[in-house]
Amino acid sequence: MQTGQWILRRAWAVLLAAAAACPAFAQRVPFDSGDANFSAEGLVKGVAADEAACARVRDAVWARPASGQPECIRYWAAGLPASGQAARVLVYIPGDQLVFDEPERGYASRHPRAMQQLAGDMQATLGVPLIVLSRPGTFGSSGEHRQRRREHEARLTDAAVDAIKARHGVAEFGLVGLSGGGHLVAALLGWRADVLCAVPASSVSSPRLRWQAFGRDRDLTGFADSYEPVDHLRPGVAHSGLRVFVLGDPKDTNVPWHTQTPLAERLRAIGVDTQVLTGEGSDGQRHALGGSGRQVGAKCLQGAPTQDILDLAAKGLKG
Repeated sequence: MQTGQWILRRAWAVLLAAAAACPAFAQRVPFDSGDANFSAEGLVKGVAADEAACARVRDAVWARPASGQPECIRYWAAGLPASGQAARVLVYIPGDQLVFDEPERGYASRHPRAMQQLAGDMQATLGVPLIVLSRPGTFGSSGEHRQRRREHEARLTDAAVDAIKARHGVAEFGLVGLSGGGHLVAALLGWRADVLCAVPASSVSSPRLRWQAFGRDRDLTGFADSYEPVDHLRPGVAHSGLRVFVLGDPKDTNVPWHTQTPLAERLRAIGVDTQVLTGEGSDGQRHALGGSGRQVGAKCLQGAPTQDILDLAAKGLKG
């Protein structure tokens, strides 16, 4: 059986070779504003959109960061009040959709209707207003997924959350992110004062530590300038009531545990109420904890005492 460490080393080598050998790697494909299946080619090469095309998609926002190229970011909402004023909303940010330089299994069989159904099912289970937020270059959003974990991905996500907040009248957010989505959650904690709860799950919150753990000098994307959220967290920025639950599996072979916990250490150092929770990843790499992350995030957003959440984790979180 191949180890997670071998897989990540192989992924790094294959992705760099593909980028060097194929000039078309950087050529984006056109944005699709309809309901067709998501494009595997777009996931690999990137997707190009303009503001007019983005405006044709009901559940999409034109994310305009302070610097860098704007992008069209799609999302799927469930359980938000028809009034357009949502006091608290849980936002779930999925993990990476590329394995090596190939789309995650089943990616190209998904489509916007399936994502809306997924959001609806999650909301029905959790009982809180919920948004599934796609990352740049994934699930119909424009942008380049190969640029993940760089600062611009995080800035685009922050701008998208701003636009969603304005559209739906959201007062406070709960943020849950799996793996690379957890990296975005960690980054947003350094910039936003409207996040009441955060759950980085199996999070690549310290990309540099991760690639160093595998004996590399750069991320699996091929870039060495990843955004390091832990280095940018400062006191006095976060919501005064923020609670963070750093969730992971100590046996994770995709994101080693010792690269996940520095986020908790830094948050505690700047006075943020932070707990470390352990669970069992449901996949072969002991990495998949998205469902548990959403469960913890929903409990927090509903106002459950921290001890109740610790008790829930003590009973066992899996997947």
